[in-house]
Amino acid sequence: MTTLIKRTLAENGIPSMSIALVRGDKIVWSAAFGYANMATRTPATIDTIYSTGSSFKSVTATALMQLAEQGKLKLDDPINNYLGDDRVQDRLQSEKPVTFTHLLSMWSGLIGGANTEPIWGRKLPKTMEEFTGKLYSIRAPETKWEYNNFGYGTAGLLVQKISGVEYEKYVVDNILKPIGVTTPHPVYPSADMVEHMALPYLAGGSLGRPVPTAQVHFDVYPAGDIYLRPSDMARYLIAQLNGGVVDGQRILSEESVREMHKPRFGGDYGFGFWSVRDPVSGHTMIHHGGAIAGQRAFLVGDLDAKVGLYYMTNSDSLPDEAPPAWSDVTDAALKLLRGEDYTIPAKREGIAVNERLLDAYVGTYDMERGSIVISREGRTLVIQQKDNPARNELLAATPERFFVRGSNRTIIFEGDGGNIDRLVMEVGSRRMIATRNK
Repeated sequence: MTTLIKRTLAENGIPSMSIALVRGDKIVWSAAFGYANMATRTPATIDTIYSTGSSFKSVTATALMQLAEQGKLKLDDPINNYLGDDRVQDRLQSEKPVTFTHLLSMWSGLIGGANTEPIWGRKLPKTMEEFTGKLYSIRAPETKWEYNNFGYGTAGLLVQKISGVEYEKYVVDNILKPIGVTTPHPVYPSADMVEHMALPYLAGGSLGRPVPTAQVHFDVYPAGDIYLRPSDMARYLIAQLNGGVVDGQRILSEESVREMHKPRFGGDYGFGFWSVRDPVSGHTMIHHGGAIAGQRAFLVGDLDAKVGLYYMTNSDSLPDEAPPAWSDVTDAALKLLRGEDYTIPAKREGIAVNERLLDAYVGTYDMERGSIVISREGRTLVIQQKDNPARNELLAATPERFFVRGSNRTIIFEGDGGNIDRLVMEVGSRRMIATRNK
């Protein structure tokens, strides 16, 4: 794992990574690599604090499941019954009101989104009531799955209203402390915590160094603007793998844990997790990533083998990757934790491609979420996200098919009538098409 992680850091221009591996009811290995602060060369340690991003969503869902167990709500109750003056707007007057199940599984039909604010922007933070007040229905519940940060912000507000306890205090006292987490202020970091935080960077890619980026925070903090250590979230993962119990302390019933892992309405998302069948092992996997500018995190658990991992980095990567640049690390960890054989893959090298063909690939390709720029440096093609300094070398497997050094992405150039009109980005089984900008 050490060899593989160090190689992955170097190949992706990422400053640091901290990771914790779980087998059964124990953290069996934790380690940190690289730098929390590049300028001062401050090493990352297992006590370095990072942003969880959206990997914390299931913790917010856990809080509502606890309240359901106490009889204070039912999952099929309309959320507006509990929001008082902060009700979401049902502009469609749908026959189906938005319920807790709709909200947590992201089938609510409510407008989504989230906003980041610069930490040094001098703006007063929004209250949960403010962002919830902007929520309204754009389609009936159960019509379409849509990722919704505002929805999970509303889930945090519901925790407050139903429990009568402020969100951070509720989560710390009822979820984190009982499972042995000692990091005290995940929502409102203390001065002592800030001393241990990793600074955020943009990834440098395989051809560059990390670049400092502005510190920001999400307004919808219950959706994932939370600050912890990987071992803290690994302890939470233990609870999800072991029927709600960590070190003899129960935070949820086995039935509630199963409910959280159950995909809803024909999709593959439960309550704060994707829940999917791994085609290789045949096991059921829960997972969720998290990202904020200059920070990434990833949680994955194998429910059948009761193993998993949680890692955090202080850098981002090219979009539309889950996990971002760490598929080799994740694959290695899960296989080793299951007791399977694993050999570190050899570094891949490309074949030579005709220079005129390389020139034909140069250009800007537009995707739904941003643009990809392909350029040349000597006999090498380079890929980067527009307006992002991270630059990665493309290595040719065939004259048309390339792989991104240090990543799990494959790029295929396609066209009609002798022209290159598009590129296809493959990440695992996902295919994303980018159209060439004329």
